[in-house]
Amino acid sequence: MNDKLKNIIVISSFFLIIIATFIYNLIKSDLDISLSERRKLEQFPELTIKSTLDGSFFEKFENYTMDQFAHRESYRQLKNKMEMKLFHKTNFNNIYIHDNSLVEQIYPLNEKSIHNLTKKMNYVHDNYLTDNNKIYYSIIPDKNYFVNDKNLRLDYDLLQQYMKEDIPWATYIDITKSLNLEKYYLTDSHWRQEHLIDVASHIASSMNTRISSTYDDRIIADFKGVYNGRYPDNKLIDKIHILTNDIIDSAVVYNYETKEEGPVYDYSAIDGIDKYNVYLSGSVSLLKIDNPNNKTERELVVFRDSFGSSLIPLLIEGYSSITIVDTRYISPKILADYIDFNTKDILFLYNTSLINNSSSLK
Repeated sequence: MNDKLKNIIVISSFFLIIIATFIYNLIKSDLDISLSERRKLEQFPELTIKSTLDGSFFEKFENYTMDQFAHRESYRQLKNKMEMKLFHKTNFNNIYIHDNSLVEQIYPLNEKSIHNLTKKMNYVHDNYLTDNNKIYYSIIPDKNYFVNDKNLRLDYDLLQQYMKEDIPWATYIDITKSLNLEKYYLTDSHWRQEHLIDVASHIASSMNTRISSTYDDRIIADFKGVYNGRYPDNKLIDKIHILTNDIIDSAVVYNYETKEEGPVYDYSAIDGIDKYNVYLSGSVSLLKIDNPNNKTERELVVFRDSFGSSLIPLLIEGYSSITIVDTRYISPKILADYIDFNTKDILFLYNTSLINNSSSLK
């Protein structure tokens, strides 16, 4: 076979592969969601004169082609293998594996973000709180805090220093000694509720209230967290546990978004994209938990992010009611329409990932 014929065969084969791939992508059905990435995939955009002229159609179409490309997940896994094994990279999408756990390398410290967060906390303090409130805050460390193996890390001491300087009116509850890497999911950023009893007890005692240490631990689902999609070539699987007892079972949660009452644990989330939403229905702007078994009339308001969803149920016994505020989804300026802050205990509970990237807060 001469060189000319070889070149014709190679070029023809190349174009046949390109054409076949193009045709296959045209005829295959589009997917609605990516289970591994826990997100909705881009759908074919609407073609209009306006979307064509302003360029939005082409931008969405580009995202559509990347999301709906045939065997996309296989290519993502191949890319991961090549970068980690062939090119010996230490992380993929800023995720690395340590002690069989997927860890996000969060770095550097964003001082502007810290001050943005404390500015919003000061707004709540100055507009709603008085000497009649007992005010606390706690910082939830990310998984990267527990690793010191050539990984880039935040300056956690400086972060705490900035927080203490900016919000001197609040008492700091240090929970770092109650945590370690094993108390977090292998495939997710969040902590595991079944390992939070001592953390919740420490927070409760710091706020001069008492909670039980006796729970029924139930495994309700397998779980692949948010890091599973960002580090596709892994075989790790977590379990979702819930801790419950008579106090938690009898508590009633009012959801201000749906205007409905329900239980502490939302079992319908087991069939959803993010099973972590089983805890207090996930990211909800405003909730109130009523505990009919507590007659002390002590009430708590918690400003929180998603980490609070799994911890707060363990604090229910200590209060007659707990109001839960997520200011990523509700403006602090309207809180007086829903909450009477007078004499209530206040807890600000934020993880370092949000503190270091607080732009999502209203």
